[in-house]
Amino acid sequence: MKRLIYLLIVLIIMVSCGEIRVMTYNIHAMRGMDKKLDAKRIAHVINDQNPDIVALQEVDMFTERSGNMDAIAILEAETGMQGVFMKTFDYQGGEFGNAVLSKYPIIEQELIPLPSRPEYEPRLLMRVSVLLDNKDTLNVYNTHLDHHRQDSDRPLQMQKIVEIIKHDRRKIMFAGDLNCQPGSDPIDMLNKVLTRCSSDQMTYPADDPYWILDHMYFSEEKGIKDLGLEVIPETVASDHRPVVGRFRIMAR
Repeated sequence: MKRLIYLLIVLIIMVSCGEIRVMTYNIHAMRGMDKKLDAKRIAHVINDQNPDIVALQEVDMFTERSGNMDAIAILEAETGMQGVFMKTFDYQGGEFGNAVLSKYPIIEQELIPLPSRPEYEPRLLMRVSVLLDNKDTLNVYNTHLDHHRQDSDRPLQMQKIVEIIKHDRRKIMFAGDLNCQPGSDPIDMLNKVLTRCSSDQMTYPADDPYWILDHMYFSEEKGIKDLGLEVIPETVASDHRPVVGRFRIMAR
């Protein structure tokens, strides 16, 4: 009898949980360390990891430098995932920004401007809501913070992000190129509202990394369990290495 009860408990846990793979990847406008422009190579890197959700930064859409290509259409076709692009600013006849790819249905999306001085590049926070297999909603946040080493807008940008996260009642995945390392003020701010996937693996530059700039966070208290994070040793396709996290999602 006790064995039967134990097996039933295990079965309930297995049914109520789902494992997902999340990737964050700064794709450097699809131009690799070898200076070659190749969107399909980026798609190949993504497919090799078989993620369910991908947060992309530095995405070119219809720009001259990227051959006026529709990057999202190519990535959707090559990966079989649904894509959402959000513009950070106009660039070379097209647009430059961030994107999210998802195997799950995308049911909501929101572009949130972040504080940026007029002389600096604008920055944004993406929110893309996806419907998981267990019918729960997961809010996926994706961002690329200011890159200036000194006198940066990152602290103000992170303050706004933290305020948004604090008032979000749904399960949360947060990923992106934060342009700062563990121990910095923006990272310490984010640590107060989300759990960081801890790793000491460097992510930038791709060929010989010595900085941790690409990060992944989740709302542990809302039923997400960290199953491990890996920095993929891809050294050519972009100037950043992709980061992949595995998570267990508990049903409501």
